[in-house]
Amino acid sequence: MLWLPSGGMGEDPEDHIAVLQSRVRERLDELRPIRPGSEEYGPATDAVIEAATELINYEERLPVLLDRAPRRLSLLIVRWSGVVTAAIGASLGIAAVAGWSSRWWLLLVIPLIAAAATLLMIPVHPPQGPHQSLRPGALGVAAGALIASVGAVARLSLWVVGVGMVVLLAALWHVRRLPVDAR
Repeated sequence: MLWLPSGGMGEDPEDHIAVLQSRVRERLDELRPIRPGSEEYGPATDAVIEAATELINYEERLPVLLDRAPRRLSLLIVRWSGVVTAAIGASLGIAAVAGWSSRWWLLLVIPLIAAAATLLMIPVHPPQGPHQSLRPGALGVAAGALIASVGAVARLSLWVVGVGMVVLLAALWHVRRLPVDAR
């Protein structure tokens, strides 16, 4: 459902536009029989202008209203990728402390937690901004963290850990390359 500025909920913005258009038509129908210069003409003209202004204002805000759901999805992808990356980093730390893997892998926890903190705190672009460009980078950070951690815990080749870190760092660069406009 889409939030509408009138305070109600509506399923289709076109329905709301039709309602606003019908208000303009009603006000025009009330204005047409009134002769210019009569006492009722001024308030009737103001009512037409007010209804038309409400329609124009809604149509100007419509792209922002329609982009709210995709922006919310971008925000969820970025934040949950941060949570997953933090969980992977914490799991790797627990595995190293418990002795399931070498304690040297505790050093890998530092960039994982730093990447997770970046994803959890980075501002996501406003509606109609390039917020969708953050999605692949955020997912790449989580994937790189997973590849590096699996490589460390499973005692795979250092190349696997290196590939995971390269994926993580490249994806983190991708996320950080588009600054949010200060509005």
